[in-house]
Order: sequence, then C-alpha cells, then structure tokens
Amino acid sequence: MSRYFRKTTRGQARASLVIPEPFFVHSHLTTAVQIADIVAYLTAWGVRVGGMYRSAREELAGMAAQVCDLRYRARREVNGNSDFSIWSFAVIDDLRPRDEREETDGQ
Repeated sequence: MSRYFRKTTRGQARASLVIPEPFFVHSHLTTAVQIADIVAYLTAWGVRVGGMYRSAREELAGMAAQVCDLRYRARREVNGNSDFSIWSFAVIDDLRPRDEREETDGQ
C-alpha cells in the first residue's frame, strides 16, 4: 500500500490530499470541535440540497434549517449568466480527481 502512495503519480496526488493525524483531536476535548461535529451530523442527516434525494430525518428539520442559514451565496458571471449562484454547500457525489472521472466516463 505505501508503495502505491510513494511510487505512483496517482498515489502521490491522492496522498497530498490527506491531512496528517496530528491535526485531529478528540471532540470531547474541544468545544469548537464538538460544535463542528454537531453541524456535520445535522448536515449529513438533516440538510438536503442539490442532488440529495434520500429523505432527511424529520426530527432534525429545525436545527437543519439553522445550519442552512449558515450557508453563503456568491453571485458570479459563469458562461454568460451574470447572476449565477455559487453556494458554500455543494454536493460532491464523486471524490475522484476530474482526470480520473473523465477516464472512466467513456467506458
């Protein structure tokens, strides 16, 4: 496994995206990390945006709405549309790099 990440171009690219372990802390040690854990939980189970079609947990609707209020929306010109919205929440359904996705799209 380590050979893959050290010797192959694709492995090196993926390894560069990994955050080293020392940056992680136990959430019960830091209040801010606990808040981030709660927001992540609410986002995963209660927030639905874009192409997210699975049902959300109804009991989280109130707090999920508060998480949605934290979103930021920017307007940019994209492909001639001067009022294109870019949200701080995005649905990422494929974590592979763009070049890998393009390789398999034709197959």
